[in-house]
Amino acid sequence: MKATRALLLCLLVGGLIALVASPIFAQNSSKELRVKLTYTGAGTVDAAHGIHLYAFDTPNINEGSMPIAMESVYENGKAVVFNYITQSPVYLAASYGDFDPMSGPPPSGAPIALYKPGDVNVPTPIQMDRDEVAVDFTFDDSMKMP
Repeated sequence: MKATRALLLCLLVGGLIALVASPIFAQNSSKELRVKLTYTGAGTVDAAHGIHLYAFDTPNINEGSMPIAMESVYENGKAVVFNYITQSPVYLAASYGDFDPMSGPPPSGAPIALYKPGDVNVPTPIQMDRDEVAVDFTFDDSMKMP
């Protein structure tokens, strides 16, 4: 009987330690994703017109998708750094314009792009297999938000 209670107590304490420690381990396993953003469309990137970068954990990116991370830059060619990515792979989308990206998806007509370098039609997975991963993301006005 005492052995059963001791075992249950060990399991309970061990479970609590695992529960408390899991965020620490998750934080330690996060990776840094550095994305150099370049917009080559007709608009000017400035204090009022930004490039907005969205990271997703799925390649099925649409108006209803929720990003796992989002940042904006207001200087062309500047890098966004996500230093808390715990998922792998991740997928990127970008938009350009003078809207608040925190208020929802880009407005109709805004230039948008999926990260898919080369001649592919689907978002390219970015494997977070190193502590630091860097990519260049260049887009133009060829795709617009419906």
